[in-house]
Order: sequence, then C-alpha cells, then structure tokens
Amino acid sequence: MTTPLTRSIAVRPFALIVAIFMTIELTPIFEVTMVFAAIPTLMAAFKADASAISWVITIFLLTGAGTAAISGRLGDIYGRKKILIILMLISAAGSIISVITGNLEGVLIGRALQGTSAGLFPLLIGVAREVAPPSKVSVLISLTSGIGLIGGSLGGVAAGILLGAGGWRSMFIASAILAIVSILVALALPKSVVAVAEPGRVDVLGGILMAPAIAAILYGFTTSRTEGASPLVVGLIVIGALLFTFWIIWELRIKTPMFNLRLFRKRSLILALVATAFVSLGILSAPSLLTPILQQSPTKLPVGLGLTPTQAGLYGLISGAIAFILSPVAGRVAGRFGGKLILALGALLGTLGYSGFFMSTHSLPLSIVSIVIGSVGSVFLTISIPIVIVENVSARDTSEAVGLIFTVGRTLFSANGTAIIGVVLASSTVPGTTAPTISSWNAGIIFIVITGAVAFAAAMTFRKSTPMDRRGAVMEALVEVEEEAHNVEAPAATH
Repeated sequence: MTTPLTRSIAVRPFALIVAIFMTIELTPIFEVTMVFAAIPTLMAAFKADASAISWVITIFLLTGAGTAAISGRLGDIYGRKKILIILMLISAAGSIISVITGNLEGVLIGRALQGTSAGLFPLLIGVAREVAPPSKVSVLISLTSGIGLIGGSLGGVAAGILLGAGGWRSMFIASAILAIVSILVALALPKSVVAVAEPGRVDVLGGILMAPAIAAILYGFTTSRTEGASPLVVGLIVIGALLFTFWIIWELRIKTPMFNLRLFRKRSLILALVATAFVSLGILSAPSLLTPILQQSPTKLPVGLGLTPTQAGLYGLISGAIAFILSPVAGRVAGRFGGKLILALGALLGTLGYSGFFMSTHSLPLSIVSIVIGSVGSVFLTISIPIVIVENVSARDTSEAVGLIFTVGRTLFSANGTAIIGVVLASSTVPGTTAPTISSWNAGIIFIVITGAVAFAAAMTFRKSTPMDRRGAVMEALVEVEEEAHNVEAPAATH
C-alpha cells in the first residue's frame, strides 16, 4: 500500500533558491568582517584601548557559538524557516541598537545580538535538503559556503568605504538594511516540511548549559592571547570544560535532549568532527595571523613584503574570487563522487598552500601563489565538511548536526588555533620588535602542516557514502514525510 504525501512543499526555481541563500549568508559574513576595518575608528570614537575594543569581536563570537549550537536543533523541531527569520530579526535589532545608543556599551549589546546570525548557516544547510533536489544539494551548499570567502573580502572593502563616508554608524546601518533585506527574501522560501509535529518537553537545561560552556572556553582561549595562562584564563577554561562535561552526561541520559549526541555513534560523524577540529586549528586559522604578518610587515624584517593594507586587501579579494569561482565545481564533484574527495583535496591544497610560506618571506609572486592555493583549499574544506555531514545524517537531523559539528566546532577550534599560532610566533621575536624570527615563523607553518596532515588522514578513512547525485529525483524532506506517514498508518491498519 502506498501512502500519499501528508504534506507538500512548493518548488522554487533553483536560481532563485541560490540567490536567497547567498543573500542570507551575506548577513553574518558582513557582520563578522566589518568590524576588522573599524577597530581604529572605534578606538578613537569611544576613546578606548585595543583590549576594550576587542570585545566587539569577542562578544560576537561568544554569542554566535552558543546560538549556532541551539539554532540547529530548534530549527529541526519547530521549522528551519521560522527560526531563520527570528534570528535575522534579532540580528537587525542588534544593528539598530548600536546606532541608537551611540556608545561602547550599546555597541557591545548590539554586537551580542548580531552574533545570533552565526546560527543561520546550519539552518540553511537543513533548508537545502527541503527545497533542492538531491542532485543539486551539494552545489547549493558549495555556493552558500563559497560566498563566505569572497563576501568577507568585499565586506572589508565596503566597511572601509562606509567608514570614510559616514563614520562607524553607517556601517551598522548597512548591516541592519542587509538583515532586513535577508528577512524579506527568506519569506520566499517554502514552509519547512521536516519538523516534529509534537516536540514534547523541551530540554531547557540542555539548551542553557551549552552556551555558557562554549562561551567560557572560547573566551578563555581568546583572552589567553593577551593575558597568557592567568588565573582568569585557566579558571574560565576549567569551568567551561566542567560545564561541557556535565552537559554531555545530561544530554546522553534524558529521553528528549536538546542535542542528540547519540548521532556520534556514527563513525563518520566522529571523523567529521576530527577533520573540522584539525583544519580549524591550522588551515582555517592561518589567514588571521600569518597572512597579514607576511604581507604587511616591513621588508627589513625576516618576514615581510611591505604591502599596504589596501594592497593586501586587493590580493585577498583576488584569491577569494578565484576560490569562489571554483566552489560550484567542487560542489558538483562532491555531489557526484561524495564529499570525502573534496575534503581530502581541500586538506591537501591548504597544507601545500601554507607550506609555500616557508619560501615566500620576501617573494611577492610566491606569496600570491601560496595564498591562492591556500584559499582554494580553505573554501574546499568549508564546502566539503557540511556535505560529508549531510551524506551521513537524515534530513531531519541536518541542521543540528551541521551546527554542532561544523559551526560550533569550527568556532571553538579556530579560536584555539589562532591562540596557539600566536603563542608559537611570539616564542621568538626580533629584538626590539614583536615581529617573529625565521625560527618561530617556520614553527608556525610546521604546526599548520601537521594539523593539515591529520585532517587529510581523517578524510581518507571515511567510509564510502551515497553521493547526493544518486539519491533520486525527489527532495529528501518529502521522502521522510511520506515514510513517517506510512509508519503511522501501518499500525492503525493492522489494528
């Protein structure tokens, strides 16, 4: 007996879906990158030092990590489109509060609210399996991930223009407008079809504990870059680790957890977390420290090309554009042969690219080639990890798995990786300066090579999974709904 679909979903043209996804993902990308260009402006405007102003970055990351952990599960329960719009409303409110208050305290509150936009990506990956045919899911994921790299470059340029034209407030006005536009285009998405009709008792404690545990660990490692192993840093990391341990025990014991950690019974998801951890520690952390030091340090130092910030930004835009152009190609290959191939290739390219920094200390051509190869590897990694996760979980659990493994994992381990690389570079400096010597520079690159090699090994040990191109011509979300309806009616028929 064939059970008819109990719910249906409106089909949108694939080009429209791509445009909607890319517009929505630009919101968190711009909110992340815009403040990097604004740090000196904010320091002058609020008469604050670098330590105080750095909170506009840190508080965004702290809120984002907690939100990404929770939003995926809430979207899986109540509908991803609904949670997507709620998060963008909160983000837009954060931008408006920053403009209205006009002081550092207000900006920090606004940035905390903006940080909720970090939860958009796992929701979008879940929506992808509801609105796109399986054969196009990988391409949609690749374009959504790829927009992050070129969007970040464009965001930095746009922020610089806005700062010059209208001051720091204009930057927050632009982010509010972008969030509102994203909300309007999100309304064109079909209603979510994969959602629990009766979610039952919500695991409030599990949802509450996750955010402060991540926040304490992340803030501890972030602060360690300036304070070292101070009692505050060690205390925060220990408290966060204890909360995190208790949270894991709690989530495994209750019947309806906020986060289904039982998903990690799958070997493939454990490997996905290992790969995420090591590429985040090395390859994905490198651009934040190694690339600016290489490009903008004076040529008289052991490492330095003497580029201006504008020149460095231009080269970053070029490498980002090349990586973005290649992202749909990577998505098609992953869709046909599986995400494992692109994951291994990304780890290999990222490792090779940053290995070129050994020889690029005073060579602009070699540095450009190395940065382009490293950027392509980075975008391949950010594309392939969500695809590997999608290949190994049901449509119902997609947002939760992507949020927990990729978004939260990447945030935590990238913060740790940046701190580790910073410590390594500072272990040996040129006398009278803070610039790294050749020995500490090479040690930082070796760390990236080792982490890249571990990630490559993890990718190669993935078992073969069914690529998205071979999963039929209908959307997976509808298949799940049909199967659920059949399972519900079958016992009734026998009764």
